[in-house]
Amino acid sequence: MDVDDRFSTLLEEVAGRAEPEGALTELARRYSYVVPDERSLSMLARLGPLVEMGAGTGYWAYRLRALGVDVIAIDQAPPHGERVNRYHAIAPTWSEVIAGDHTVLTEYGDRALLLCWPPLFSSLGECLTFYSGKTVALIGDGGHRTARLQGLREAFTKVALLPVRALEPFPGTAPMLSVWRRR
Repeated sequence: MDVDDRFSTLLEEVAGRAEPEGALTELARRYSYVVPDERSLSMLARLGPLVEMGAGTGYWAYRLRALGVDVIAIDQAPPHGERVNRYHAIAPTWSEVIAGDHTVLTEYGDRALLLCWPPLFSSLGECLTFYSGKTVALIGDGGHRTARLQGLREAFTKVALLPVRALEPFPGTAPMLSVWRRR
């Protein structure tokens, strides 16, 4: 599968502007709030099969599927769906994203859970209440601009950590991909 990777090219063009903030937000809305790179995609591919909750435009699922990873992408308001998605523009998704909220995770305990930049004040912080699986991959910033997963530190042990590039990170806080295993 050929991968449309204009995201990286457009990001470099925007980064060279005097005031890139508005353009960065538009890129985040069309693609993702975090840039998938080869290291993070490779780490996630080794965890598959995956269920991505809060998948937005499906860009991470698209990139992972291009590597042959089995990913089910879910969002309570896919950008092409009936409900308004306040984080992503009305646009076609990059890959199939099915409508559903975090409560459907009861059906996916056989998959590793992926959350990429879950919004700070969203129900995604409650995902572990419904997820019975063994592995969680979280791309976030520890609760500054992204949701903290309730019960994560109590029930899981961090086994891997990798820096990632977020488009609009919280100043002074490094965004990370962390992988957690259930104790």
